[in-house]
Amino acid sequence: MSSIVLTDGGMSDDQIVQLRAEAEQVAKDHYPSVAAAARDAGIAESTFHAWLKDTYAGKNDKVAADVAKWLAARREMQKAQAILPTKPPFQWIPSAKTMLPVLQFAHALPDFSVITTAPGIGKTSLLEHYRDTTPNVWLATMDPDTKGVNRMLSEICRSMGITERSASRLSQAIGQRVKGAQGLILVDEAQFLCVEALEQLRSIHARYKVGVVLSGNKSIHTNLYGGGKEDRGQLFSRVGAKHPHQVRPQSGDICQLLDAWNITDPEARKFLKSVANRIGALRALDKTITAASMFAAGAGEPLTLRHFESAWKMLDVKLIES
Repeated sequence: MSSIVLTDGGMSDDQIVQLRAEAEQVAKDHYPSVAAAARDAGIAESTFHAWLKDTYAGKNDKVAADVAKWLAARREMQKAQAILPTKPPFQWIPSAKTMLPVLQFAHALPDFSVITTAPGIGKTSLLEHYRDTTPNVWLATMDPDTKGVNRMLSEICRSMGITERSASRLSQAIGQRVKGAQGLILVDEAQFLCVEALEQLRSIHARYKVGVVLSGNKSIHTNLYGGGKEDRGQLFSRVGAKHPHQVRPQSGDICQLLDAWNITDPEARKFLKSVANRIGALRALDKTITAASMFAAGAGEPLTLRHFESAWKMLDVKLIES
């Protein structure tokens, strides 16, 4: 089926019929429902559904124009996705190997443990890998909106597949899920949690004998220890295994990742090592390689230092290095 290209002159009836058939096929093949397709197109569900069935009583030309724009945007997105590189699988880089014992310790005892590093050292990748390869491990990611007790508990419930509408029963629902499971709750971006939320996690750990690992930046320590104040004793005395705060990747991390990406050119490796030693570290490295690979593929060229330099120029925000 040829695609309709919208022009200033509008579309003929035959073109609208063809467009309708294309939209219906796309909705069927790529979306769980017509409603989902309508949301992606930015068109009201009832309008989109009626337009597809040729029963819409409003201005069909206007809807057709919106549908044509949606389908054109989808095609452009597919072109971009087609040149995305295949990323290497999870790598057991040295930094991941030093963080792993904290997870295993917290899981086996169970214990209340902490991992902190600067951004982009690979914490989240390790947590995701551990969750995906180990039974009864749940990963909940926090953000500024989940810093309070109930929102945190709701996010943990979501990660466990628990549906509980009563805020007063969230902690109990989590307890019932982890009871006797020899489980581990991983809480990423835990620096966003308030002290009360951390206390709630401590209580769940102590009451239900489930491992908990807090992962994030070093401000977690401030919330946990509070300068050693006595009123935080119940909290910080529970902390067992800790990963020493890590500011930069370990020496072997970058080389192993460059090998995994099959980047062998010495000048390209030298440049990418400099990227990975800046703020954002291994995350910046991954983004730079991905963008450079897209640039090269889009131009039909072999991947070279020039593409990496162009990618970094696009991504670099000129932050002061620390």
